[in-house]
Amino acid sequence: MPVPGRDPAPEPTEAAPSTAAPVAPEEEKAAWVPGVKLNGGIAIYYYQPTNGWENQYLIYSNLRFQARWDAFGLYFEPRLSNEKMRAYYDGLAWVHQAYVFAEFAPVTLKIGKLYKQVGLFWDNTFYGNIQVYEGLKFDPNSGVSLEAKIGKLVGAELWAQFFVIDGHTNASLAGRDTISIPGARRRNIFAARVQPFFELSARSRLMLGLSGESFTADLPNETNTVQRLAADLKLTWGGFGIWGEVLRQRGANVTAFPYAGDPAATPPVPGRSSADNTYLLAGTEFAILPVTLRYNLSVARYRDLQVQEVLHLPGVEVALHEHVSFLAEYAVWNRFAPEGVSDYDHSLNLTVMAYF
Repeated sequence: MPVPGRDPAPEPTEAAPSTAAPVAPEEEKAAWVPGVKLNGGIAIYYYQPTNGWENQYLIYSNLRFQARWDAFGLYFEPRLSNEKMRAYYDGLAWVHQAYVFAEFAPVTLKIGKLYKQVGLFWDNTFYGNIQVYEGLKFDPNSGVSLEAKIGKLVGAELWAQFFVIDGHTNASLAGRDTISIPGARRRNIFAARVQPFFELSARSRLMLGLSGESFTADLPNETNTVQRLAADLKLTWGGFGIWGEVLRQRGANVTAFPYAGDPAATPPVPGRSSADNTYLLAGTEFAILPVTLRYNLSVARYRDLQVQEVLHLPGVEVALHEHVSFLAEYAVWNRFAPEGVSDYDHSLNLTVMAYF
């Protein structure tokens, strides 16, 4: 069963989700100690399949601690859940991001464990998309990131990143990303993103993005070079938002997906992995007072194995308070393969989120 990928509280370096009552921007929150900021959130999540599978209840929380001294500072983000986020995690608690930074406007240097910036950052859902379940989003890694923002009304944001090794704590499902394979890691990850933006009005923004990455998938019995290239756009206009992304991958980063194989069979059936993938993401939302209606579509095409997965995710979010919201989403996730059409997940997903 997929465990959702969205943060219980909006990422400080990203725009808050386009709800009617977003969390106050970081710069507007009073520091409890000069130079120190503390915020976080909790998500209470209920998963109810509609195809006869087991339901699940999850409590998921995070804290964000930032301290700054002149141009220098640090950021620390631990996370905790009542059940393991994934079977390959070491425990219920983990360090999601932790880095030191030096900011000399317009350039910031970060060193530690932090998010890789490839493709559209997020689609405002809680349940998530196929991309996050394959390690393509919310993916923290260990290394260095050089970032810059140029311009105010019209300009661009830039990232140049090198990660020595993966962070081992993204939201990918077992077998769908290198990090969940015993003895496997992603190494020498180079990533870059250029994100032009246009502030069309006080509440309207157009953002474009072009990004890519290259890394070594150090698998148990082979080593592959994997390359990805993504293009995306996002437009917000008052309470309306629309976004889309296409991402291409060449090279296999797993050993047995989309076909897991059966090593216990006689004779054993080996797993098969795809090395030619295309990922599509599209969504829209519209906010009316405290209510936000949202629909997201994510697609994964494993071209060399003629397999495709499609996830439809309609949802409604209600802002109960400036810092509390309720979200209902219905996931319809199907797999299309030469063997036929099958269900991956059909479920109702209910989430209460609170931030401070």
